Amino acid sequence: MLPDPLKRTIIKYPHVFLLLFTLAFNSLAYSQISPKNIEKFSPALRVSASRGAMPVTGIYVISVSDTIGFRDFMITQLGVLPDYVYSRAGVFIIRTSWRNIIDSIVTRSEVLFIDVQRIPKEEVAVSNFDISTNKGNLLHNRFPLFDGQGLMVSVKENRPDTTDIDYKGRYVPTALTSTTLSSHATIMSTIIAGAGNTYYEGKGFAKAANLSSANFTNLLPEPEAYYQQYNISVQNHSYGTGIENYYGADAMAYDANATIRPALLHVFSAGNSGTQASAIGPYAGIAGYANLTGSFKMAKNIITVGHTDSIGNVLAPSSKGPAYDGRVKPDLVAFGLDGSSGAAAIVSGIALSLQDAYKKTYGSLPPSDLIKAVLLNSADDTGPVGIDYASGYGSANACKAMQGLFNNRFFTGTISQGGTQTFGLTILPNCKLLKVTLVWNDPPAAANASKSLRNDLDLQVSTPVSGNTWLPWVLSHAAHADSLLKLPVRKRDTLNNVEQVTIDNPIPGDYELKIIGTNLTSISSQPFAIVFQLDTLETFTWYYPGKEDNLFPDRKNLLRWESNLGETNAILESSFDKGASWQPINSSVNLSTGYLAWTPKDTFTTALLRMRTTSQVFTTDTFTISKRINTYVGFNCPDSFLFYWNRVPGVNRYQVYRLGEKYMEPFLASQDTLVLLPSQGNPFRYYAIAPILDNKTGVRSYGFNYETQGVECYIRTFLATSTGNAGRLELVLGSIYRVQKITLEKFDGQNWLTVAQTTTIAGLIYNFTDPLLQGANIYRIRIDLQGDKKVYSDVETVYYLGELPFIVYPNPVARGQNSFVLAADVSEEIQLQVYNLGGQKIYETSIVDIQTVVPTGILSKGLYFYRFTRKGEKDVVLKLMVQ
Repeated sequence: MLPDPLKRTIIKYPHVFLLLFTLAFNSLAYSQISPKNIEKFSPALRVSASRGAMPVTGIYVISVSDTIGFRDFMITQLGVLPDYVYSRAGVFIIRTSWRNIIDSIVTRSEVLFIDVQRIPKEEVAVSNFDISTNKGNLLHNRFPLFDGQGLMVSVKENRPDTTDIDYKGRYVPTALTSTTLSSHATIMSTIIAGAGNTYYEGKGFAKAANLSSANFTNLLPEPEAYYQQYNISVQNHSYGTGIENYYGADAMAYDANATIRPALLHVFSAGNSGTQASAIGPYAGIAGYANLTGSFKMAKNIITVGHTDSIGNVLAPSSKGPAYDGRVKPDLVAFGLDGSSGAAAIVSGIALSLQDAYKKTYGSLPPSDLIKAVLLNSADDTGPVGIDYASGYGSANACKAMQGLFNNRFFTGTISQGGTQTFGLTILPNCKLLKVTLVWNDPPAAANASKSLRNDLDLQVSTPVSGNTWLPWVLSHAAHADSLLKLPVRKRDTLNNVEQVTIDNPIPGDYELKIIGTNLTSISSQPFAIVFQLDTLETFTWYYPGKEDNLFPDRKNLLRWESNLGETNAILESSFDKGASWQPINSSVNLSTGYLAWTPKDTFTTALLRMRTTSQVFTTDTFTISKRINTYVGFNCPDSFLFYWNRVPGVNRYQVYRLGEKYMEPFLASQDTLVLLPSQGNPFRYYAIAPILDNKTGVRSYGFNYETQGVECYIRTFLATSTGNAGRLELVLGSIYRVQKITLEKFDGQNWLTVAQTTTIAGLIYNFTDPLLQGANIYRIRIDLQGDKKVYSDVETVYYLGELPFIVYPNPVARGQNSFVLAADVSEEIQLQVYNLGGQKIYETSIVDIQTVVPTGILSKGLYFYRFTRKGEKDVVLKLMVQ
């Protein structure tokens, strides 16, 4: 028997009792699971289950050793159909009860791992995109042919705006595309592969690549048929769940996917939880470390990307490593002021360009371990010297990555257990730095494995003559903040499937790059890629601006360079006359910083910059300085349309662009500041304008659709209002091109009469006044053009009753023509009755609006009385003459 107070509580709060009962039941049920089976749960699931916080029914991720057997068990014994199966890694997503999990599923021998399905979220949209931070502008300037054409990237999240003209003709919808539209997905797609059709700053890293998307409600890889059918070579993942420090079934699945599809590269955002601490795993409670947002980001064969500001500083919110087992994470960092989403998109775009270069050179897609090795080896060191848990292997450098690949500074091969592969390399004098990176796609470990590495390869760099040997840099991964802050040391790496050796100022001579198959546990032969980079002393490279770049005179522009000069100070100068004369910008530039902010003078011109040391001069390519030109649509008539822009002082020619099948294409060069084109038979809707500056084009205007600019045939707006007993009419034109006369007309019931007129055509705004308002005053504008053509506005009406409660108009009215009634106050219903001279009621209706139509077709010619009756007020009677 329950005590009476408890009974009353249960009756009054049954939902609370049910919750408490469920928590107690779940906690008790969990405590009865054997320790061996509890080990199958993910760390996050263990915490939730031990607290009794499991829902009655949930969505679970389950890794199994026997895919067919487990599927049969689910269907025949539990009556459950899986939501999704990634069969290549033996991972199921199922919707079932917690009771089934603890009673029937976790106890099965083929079940290896169980986790809950988490809800992904976008990791912040990106603003203030700067393609020059990661040298994307230099990639476009020096390697314009490697733009991703013919390749396909998948953006795994909600659906981008498929009507966005920045990827017109290149978005491919699939059955996996989300139905939910997302501005975040649109921004990611633009950073990766935007064409810049909308504007200069909307140009992505691989502007010719095709785009697809896949819904991220499924956190596992897509079915193999999706990647194969659409030839996906890069998939971008700019989302996260929560801080998760374990090797989940999703991480295992992505590692498996990389070994199954060796050309497919997955790029993940690191997350925006960089100041937080993990609640689980070996690094629990250490604030600022091990806070990647999702167990899938623990995969070995992916690239995980943190975010920096525009000068390469890792931002505090950028999620940090190490991975749960001490591996280096993130792998790279890239620009992203508002989060790591855009940083991942940048790396995805660079990867597409690299794949394009390799495919055009060798005829096939490169293995993803090679692209990863190229990206990591070419990255610019940022933060503490060498690799670290905030920036990984550094800040992505698109141009250096392409140079390394294009100059064949890589080797690929395979190695077996105990085997050795050796590659020779000759170092010439004047080398400042040798950097070598080894990467291999390691077979997946079991979900929940304490260490994910299975095949251990070792990298060594040596000089055969002297016998010197250099080992890779390795970070301390002990679970203590002081340990994680330590700089890397040279030693054998037993955790990572990425190893890197650097040698400062290497002695000229022959070197050997040696790869050793130290411990291969899963396959007999392990593929790998090794990349090297040689930085030369006494070199200076301008990164920004380049020959296709534009600087803006109304804001600070960040000039960028790289210097390996012995001198650290220089003079920066500018020239606006093709180098005939030079003006100083800064007489004491610190070359080691690599950047300097500069606001050019307010002008439209071409320019040069040069950095001058005591012995050398380094000059940029010619670039442009210009602002965005504002464009206007003058008119959009049935037969033609006109757009125009204001003349720019000193600019005599303008390039007009129109949007073709995929890109903004040069259409015509004009000395005028307006373009008149036919509407009929013209399939082009989007246009843009750029100034022509010494045979270079400045920054383009926004791309605009002339049909959606709020301008019809000459008339932008025509508004009619009343002031006292006068009407005020305001007209705003889109253009005065070929306009001869503007007339305000008023309808008297039968004809349009002229109220006001002007032949002084100057400007776009015209005001007219009608001092004789009465009843319903109906107006229109007539525009007389050259060639005896006329354009009419829509009709506007001003109602005016003065002190009268009702007006009947027109009066007299022609038989068969509608009669109208205006009512000053319709706050309550009014009854209208129409009588003839004999006192007979001919018509009756209710008045509920300011204007009411009375049909006169039922009336003969003659005089009629309109009687208005309002509750509680005296009747009003008006006369109407029907002619």
